[in-house]
Amino acid sequence: MSAVKLNGDHKSNGPESKTPFLIGVAGGTASGKSTVCKRIMEKLGQVEMDQKQRQVVCISQDSFYRELSPSEIIKAEKGQFNFDHPDAFNESLIYDTLVDILAGKMIQIPTYDYRNHSLSKDEILTIYPADVVLFEGILVFYFPEVRKLFHMKLFVDTDSDTRLARRVPRDINERGRDLDQVLNQYMNFVKPAFEEFCSPTKKFADVIIPRGADNSVAIDLIVHHIRDILQGNHRPNTNGFRPGTISPDCL
Repeated sequence: MSAVKLNGDHKSNGPESKTPFLIGVAGGTASGKSTVCKRIMEKLGQVEMDQKQRQVVCISQDSFYRELSPSEIIKAEKGQFNFDHPDAFNESLIYDTLVDILAGKMIQIPTYDYRNHSLSKDEILTIYPADVVLFEGILVFYFPEVRKLFHMKLFVDTDSDTRLARRVPRDINERGRDLDQVLNQYMNFVKPAFEEFCSPTKKFADVIIPRGADNSVAIDLIVHHIRDILQGNHRPNTNGFRPGTISPDCL
């Protein structure tokens, strides 16, 4: 699909810069949040574009894990640190970064090294001013002040068996974990944290996407809405959305 490019070159940071449309994408571990964002980017023709020219960009909440202490790193290496707890994230940095994004500023964030449980400051991701920004993560809607910043809130709702079936091979093959560690961490930390912290935030969502990236109808509806934004037919607000729906009326 050809890239969407409707508003010309991005403006430099200045008083004339318009506020980007900020979309939060929440959901449990391995629910398909990043895949949903990838599908949206693909359908809008943004993936193959130079980062400086993209009108739609995606940021992961994982880039905002806080630095662990030496004792916490030891726990993490044993699968005994709770990365799904709100305290694992740098809430103030998330807020400040999103405020800068809404101000049209260029920002730089580190990537997260899952194997070493640390932020990789050698791999910095530069986010240029964009028209639409997707911010995805397990606790995107947990922090009240952060939650208020989003113009649209999506919740990717995938059943727990599917999420576990996805997480096991991912953590073993991509993150260097062994099976016992993955299962123990899931039962002791991931599942309880989802039920306590992540799942309750579904009530804040404007749109719930059952089955994640497999739900092509919901993704197409969201893409249609984003196209309207890129064409200048919609300004930042949530008046057109009714919580919990993915019908055409809500987009």
